[in-house]
Amino acid sequence: MKKQRGMTLIGWAIVLGIIAFFATVAMRLIPMYQEYFSVVQIMESMKVELKENKLTKQQVKTLFEKRFDTGYVFSVKSDNMKFIAGKDNYSVTKVVIDYEVREPFIAQISLVGHFHKEIDVEDTQAQ
Repeated sequence: MKKQRGMTLIGWAIVLGIIAFFATVAMRLIPMYQEYFSVVQIMESMKVELKENKLTKQQVKTLFEKRFDTGYVFSVKSDNMKFIAGKDNYSVTKVVIDYEVREPFIAQISLVGHFHKEIDVEDTQAQ
């Protein structure tokens, strides 16, 4: 009697099912995190601009919205952005972006990503 070698058809089906599950998760999560890293990059570039210029809340909001449009960031809405004025109560020194992304996964199950990023210009000026 010969010994069986290799995987059975059921074994292959299970392995392919597991691979398909993780591939589906990755296809949903990777764009979510790519968009977040674009938000982080835009915020870091805005940190320099906020440090060098005294901009009002409306000016900063407009700049962020323009950069998000050109950077293909669609999940961050104006409600998700908070601008805090500095000691002079005029120019923005702190920006907080807090948003959530929901991606449909399987049937009624969704993958949820909650992202929070802050930049504070006054902290870097003191250093």
